[in-house]
Amino acid sequence: MRIGPVIVSTLFFVVEISAESQSDNEKNNEKKDQVGLAPAPPNQSDPKNSYRSYQSSIYCSATSPMLYPTSVTEVQQIIRDAIKNGNTVKSVGSRHSITDVICTDGIPMSMENIKYTIANNDETATVGGGAEMKSVLEFLHARNRTLIHVPTFGGITVAGAIGTGAHGSSLLHPPSLSDQIVRLTIVDGLGEIRVIDDPHEVNAFRVHLGLLGAIVDVTLKTVPLFKMVVRNYVEGENILFDGQAIKMAEEHDWFEMWWFPSTKNVVVSKGNYTSDLETVGNATTNLIPDQNSAEIMSARDAFETLQGTRNKRGLYAIQDFTQFSIYQDVVGKPAFFTEDGRTIKNPATGYAWQLQSNKCTNKCPWDNGNNSVNPEESSMAFEIQELPGVIKTMKSILSQIQATFTMIGVFIRFSPPSDALMAISSGRRTVTVEWATPMRRDPYGTSRDGIGAYQAILQAMVKQHGGRPHWGKNGLYYSNPDIIKATTPNREAFIKVMKAYDPQGLFLNKFGRRLLGVSREMDVDPSVKRCALQDYCICSKHSDCAPLQQCTIVNGYAVCNEIGAGFLPPTIKSYNPTNLTSIYEAIEKYSFHSETIEGDDAEAAPQFS
Repeated sequence: MRIGPVIVSTLFFVVEISAESQSDNEKNNEKKDQVGLAPAPPNQSDPKNSYRSYQSSIYCSATSPMLYPTSVTEVQQIIRDAIKNGNTVKSVGSRHSITDVICTDGIPMSMENIKYTIANNDETATVGGGAEMKSVLEFLHARNRTLIHVPTFGGITVAGAIGTGAHGSSLLHPPSLSDQIVRLTIVDGLGEIRVIDDPHEVNAFRVHLGLLGAIVDVTLKTVPLFKMVVRNYVEGENILFDGQAIKMAEEHDWFEMWWFPSTKNVVVSKGNYTSDLETVGNATTNLIPDQNSAEIMSARDAFETLQGTRNKRGLYAIQDFTQFSIYQDVVGKPAFFTEDGRTIKNPATGYAWQLQSNKCTNKCPWDNGNNSVNPEESSMAFEIQELPGVIKTMKSILSQIQATFTMIGVFIRFSPPSDALMAISSGRRTVTVEWATPMRRDPYGTSRDGIGAYQAILQAMVKQHGGRPHWGKNGLYYSNPDIIKATTPNREAFIKVMKAYDPQGLFLNKFGRRLLGVSREMDVDPSVKRCALQDYCICSKHSDCAPLQQCTIVNGYAVCNEIGAGFLPPTIKSYNPTNLTSIYEAIEKYSFHSETIEGDDAEAAPQFS
């Protein structure tokens, strides 16, 4: 397979998660039915009514086509019709989540047309649930207002962002939209409009998981427009162990890190706010850049070839390129911070929201149909002092099973304690550790390279370090009833609020029933045959894994591991590590076809106790 000389810029991106989130190409293919259309009878889903998460891994099977209300009155009518017909409802937006929190076995209701933004006289702004984050920030900017901190991806909806607690990174300011909420307007499970402004009730709705009502609008606290000065640079990984990283996070308005285990390097991003708008600089971030189809296809082919042949040296070369791209100019990816759209500006000065967040406005890496670069995302949140132990555990596992972090390295962010009942940072200073890996072309029959390491790490994070899985990331095994109960201290309090605002269970879905502990059922793609490949399960037999893999025990955890050698090709030579075309050309000389690596099933696995 020819990777080709096309310059690619899809190798570094971060996706923020939204519970009420749908890509433009999917929207254009869906029939927009009339509001109030009688839904199909309960439990009679039709494949033509199915929809997927933004990167395609989650398959939702509904009984009704997507409905598109344009007002709160129409939202009420849909909900009241559902009550009358014994159906359920789910509000969705851009579907930026890779768990079945976005699914329904009833009526999916897109909030995309409820997207107004109103500047209030009390330094707040009221925003329609379907309003896109970037549009809201542009509206506020034009009025010399902004938010104190914003999530990374500007393409998520406001109601969706608070649905799973999308966040940035700061110990000094609220890094999530959820913690900037003043009040909300909802339609509850009885079809009534409710204004939620009591502080205790607001705390339940800050991370609502789509289970408390249809979020019509959210009122957020705003602040005067301000700028930020930010610098990205390299430190040794010792800062993760000796307390320096936490100390730096405590001292800066903005602080996040990318760890690259194979190089033992950490790229640090330190930012400080300034209210002086005359401070020179108008830099923005290209963290999630626009792509064209050729660029996306080239990246997709590269990742598929490298993973299929288990070409770890090629994957390490791309991982190193990703590291360089965060703090210096590279060939093959837009500058991380820039003022002219071409060259990097580091340190960079600009309006803070434009340095913290951006959106690929034309085509994102995951918006190219069957030739998209789709990320599998993993994210766990820990009490902040667990960071050294988590990193030590990861290093131990990676010393046994090689794995690469080509897209975003190991992304590390910080949050102060949140009052939100269901926030992953609820009640404790928090560090989140996350990564993204490129999905295979056939994710149901072939595995990501290094999958055994990722699986062992995730299991250890929960069992050894008290990790709380992100509500909108990770495979569905990590939102099973046992893990939800063990990792969610405010679960019972949230369930009481669910029963108060949705006494008939109108907004329940499979995810919600697992949270209640009354079911273990998941929304599983009909194509799934090997449940461990996307973490629907922990493997118990070889056939849960890919062909030529075995279900083995590593550090006490059952994982999918390769049979035999590591399939490392000859050393890649004579390439420029900051030039993606040069890397691709070097890789191409040593790649061989994936058919030589991935074949038929291995023998059945022994039973695990």
